Amino acid sequence: MAAAKKATGLKVVEPEQLPTAALPSFLAARAKEDAGKGVSQAADDNLVPLAYILQAQSPQCNKRGADYVEGAEAGAIWLRNSGLPAINGEEGFLFQPCHFSKDWVEWIPRSMGGGFAGRHDERPADAVETQDPQNPDKMQWILPNGHQVKETRYHVGYAIIGDQAFPYVIPMSGSGHTASRAWMFLMGTKTIGGERAPSWAALYRVKTKFRTNASGEWFTWDVHDAGWVQTEAEYNRGAALNLSFATGEKSIAAEDEEQPAGDPDTAAM
Repeated sequence: MAAAKKATGLKVVEPEQLPTAALPSFLAARAKEDAGKGVSQAADDNLVPLAYILQAQSPQCNKRGADYVEGAEAGAIWLRNSGLPAINGEEGFLFQPCHFSKDWVEWIPRSMGGGFAGRHDERPADAVETQDPQNPDKMQWILPNGHQVKETRYHVGYAIIGDQAFPYVIPMSGSGHTASRAWMFLMGTKTIGGERAPSWAALYRVKTKFRTNASGEWFTWDVHDAGWVQTEAEYNRGAALNLSFATGEKSIAAEDEEQPAGDPDTAAM
């Protein structure tokens, strides 16, 4: 069995730096001389949080609960750890995609306490595909320890809220795979000078849309083209985030135990 990646605690990731013009005159030059000093470069200390679609049963939507988030409702988007109100899913937000990866996420079933157990680069060799006892029309991958593994696609980039850009990860699993593949196809159509453009050269508006089938109803991702980045600083910002993930300097934060982004195919066990 492949070893699961370590499930680490969450740390808030700072928003994009303020423009140099807003800094004291001496600080720009001195900070450049000492760039990076005193700041950990370990991936465990540079975890990028996740953005989730809130569903009707998400605890963030319960106004009487401790996890309530201002503006939360089914179909809204929650930027975990941001401290911001939930984003209206019909309006969405601009996103600059910078990196893409796939993992198999290991979940502990609720009967065993529930929660996130880790990530695998590939589907574990000892995972067995079995019929879901709660839904005979659905199959699932189960490990010998009773945990379930689910393939998840991660879109890493900057969520642009107002005049600030925050690094975030949009996880897509279950029916979200359809939205992820459609987004990848859209990215593939973007060219500059006859060459395929890097993902961070373009912006997309990320919204949510309602879906329903015999298993239930839920909201999923809905991504639209929003044009090109407009400044070299925006382009460089995206290239830097891509490099930080490619080199392992930054990594994806642990996923929420409640899996509020889930739909009938990705709901917690």
